[in-house]
Amino acid sequence: MARILFSVVVGFILARLCQCANSTLGLPDPLSLPPSQYWDGDDGPWSTFLVQVGTPPQQVRLLPATGESSTWVVLPEGCTSTGPVDCPNLRGFEFSINLSSTWQNNAIYQLNLYEESALGYTANAKYGYDTLTLGIDGKGLPTLEHQIIAGIATEEFYLGNLGINPRPLNFSDLNDPQPSMLHTLRNQSMIPSTSWSYTAGGYNHVPRTYGSLVFGGYDTSRFVANNITFNFAPDISRDLLPAVQSITTNISNTPLLSTPIYAFIDSLIPDIWLPLKACHAFEQAFGLGWDNTTESYLVNDSFHSTLLQKNPFVTFNIGPDFTGDSVSIRMPYWAFDLTATYPLVANNTRYFPLQRADNDTQYTLGRAFLQSAHLIVDYERSNFSISQALFPNTSVSQNLVRILPPPTVINGITPPSNSPKGSQERSLSAGAIVGIVVGSVLAGILITTGIFLLVAKRSKNPYDDGGNTAPAILVDDELELGGTPAARPGVQGVASLPLKVREMEASIPTRVGLEGSVEQVKDSDTKE
Repeated sequence: MARILFSVVVGFILARLCQCANSTLGLPDPLSLPPSQYWDGDDGPWSTFLVQVGTPPQQVRLLPATGESSTWVVLPEGCTSTGPVDCPNLRGFEFSINLSSTWQNNAIYQLNLYEESALGYTANAKYGYDTLTLGIDGKGLPTLEHQIIAGIATEEFYLGNLGINPRPLNFSDLNDPQPSMLHTLRNQSMIPSTSWSYTAGGYNHVPRTYGSLVFGGYDTSRFVANNITFNFAPDISRDLLPAVQSITTNISNTPLLSTPIYAFIDSLIPDIWLPLKACHAFEQAFGLGWDNTTESYLVNDSFHSTLLQKNPFVTFNIGPDFTGDSVSIRMPYWAFDLTATYPLVANNTRYFPLQRADNDTQYTLGRAFLQSAHLIVDYERSNFSISQALFPNTSVSQNLVRILPPPTVINGITPPSNSPKGSQERSLSAGAIVGIVVGSVLAGILITTGIFLLVAKRSKNPYDDGGNTAPAILVDDELELGGTPAARPGVQGVASLPLKVREMEASIPTRVGLEGSVEQVKDSDTKE
């Protein structure tokens, strides 16, 4: 009897260890979306990314939207006879619904501008479903069917946007969630985990460096690794909410931020929104002047030359809390040297991307900040990291690293996983994994000979889903495209509202451990 029980236990251990070892094998590589190699936007210029929408595919250039779940494209209605002749190209190309045989119409709704509405952004979109291809033909990137497409005509957002948030959208009620692009990639095993990394690149950096967007991993050549991890904030519409502990500059001994704040990271917004007192400190240090007409800090050529001679930079110290460890993100002056064009201004004008916030709901680190900062977001562990961005030249190849999904507990056994020591740790080879499995089995047999009569107590899965949901937005499907949308309701009590669109958070397991398991994939030959 003892011999039979011994054999059963050994077989169980062998099967489970093999299952654990194989759980990290066969995962897909991260997907790196190549930049379009264009610099676009009326408030930039910014490095855009090329995707194709519809059948036959229509190419559009888009900006990543960290808080959005749908893909926004500019409709032909967005270019009128009063605009510039090359308007379609300036707006990253148009998408014509009537030219796509796979378009499925929904209705006109208000865009899901949860946090952006607090900054004064409002817009409507014509929602529907269509085929979405990442990149261009011949690059081997996936094509996804029945993706949520929002057609815009407003100039509030001059370029289209690629939503990279995994939350599904609900039209009319909560019973029919429509999956996001990131969720579809993960659900169809096209990426190893529900995660992404992004840095905006730099038009004014020498040499100019395009942005980097990777799904399911990150490119180690684009940032300086650190050991600080940020947990998601409780409000899922403001999940990327680090603490700005301090802001300083090399051209003044006076801190630019006197009191720490929490600021939302949002790539949909170009500017950095800070308290009025902090803006006054910037004015004093840099000699900035506020323009009431454009409600921005304009910079003329003479003043620009003066700033170039001073060679100023600004350092943001970012941490999980107001005190303790932090990451220093250094922004040179070139990252603040942006150009406004039509339709924001009649003539091209330099501006400093700083905005005056009225209250803490407006504190935002926008796309200007993401020129110098590299962001990695892991939705399966509910955490993210912020690092100093790097700007490799075209001779430096990508070095893609997987973000593995969290391990699962099977009958009380947790699969082993790599603990990263910085971003350069390499994954175990298949032979090494097999060796570990065999060694572990032998060790298990030796241990089992002494304790095989003991009954192991089943442990609780530390990755149980949290089941959070996002607040809703009240919209009116009778609104004309580009008209004035309905006001955003408060977060409390939204379930009783006559909702037309809701955005929900997919269940996200609680984060366990440090950075999470990572595995180096390969040194890609792809160059930006």
